[in-house]
Amino acid sequence: MASTIWRLKVGPISVNCYIAESNGSTVIIDPGAEPEKIHAFLNAHSLKPSMVVLTHGHLDHSAAIADLFELLGTELPIAIHPDDAQYLGADGQETNRALFEAIKAPSYFHSFWKPLPPATVFLSDETVVPGTTLHVIHTPGHSKGSICLYEASLDAGSYGTDEDEGRGAAGWSCIISGDTLFRDGVGRTDAPDSDPVALERSLRKLAQYSYMTLVFPGHGPRTTIGRELSAPFHE
Repeated sequence: MASTIWRLKVGPISVNCYIAESNGSTVIIDPGAEPEKIHAFLNAHSLKPSMVVLTHGHLDHSAAIADLFELLGTELPIAIHPDDAQYLGADGQETNRALFEAIKAPSYFHSFWKPLPPATVFLSDETVVPGTTLHVIHTPGHSKGSICLYEASLDAGSYGTDEDEGRGAAGWSCIISGDTLFRDGVGRTDAPDSDPVALERSLRKLAQYSYMTLVFPGHGPRTTIGRELSAPFHE
């Protein structure tokens, strides 16, 4: 069964929040800001989310969670790789503060921080997000617990079919890459838990997927594995 994945650009640094309808379940991926916009989209499409999934724990990808839960009238399970769980719950404030101070963006932390619920679902490499067909790929480097999500087949309505030279997504596979891989770039590695060597290994891991696999990044427009990784990481 094909999945439908929509992109919403949210917040001052244009984080890509994705809404994935997969295997009969709806999950919200990286709700970093503008909870009202995310909530309105869900209502407009009559979607009832069952889970929040984070590609990594950084605040710019999670800051809308508390207000979104208030708008939904319920708390949802939050899924993340265990190596990034410290960005949520009791340790979330100090972990995120240290991150944004290290990258010289403390004002972002002070503008967007609200207490975050703890993670309740832990995602490991080569597993599936519960209730969906989204396969987890552990891709450390930008953070220790960064993950990507692979979907083998997309429905026609995915992402916005007028983008990327007008080419639609129906039948294509995709990787939701968080801040591991972008169009014309990769995730930064100057945070306290970043590792450039680990990031290179993660990119080589992604390079094993088909060149035609669409990449839906955490910021910026979509791309493909072939465009970004084929030359430097295939020998």
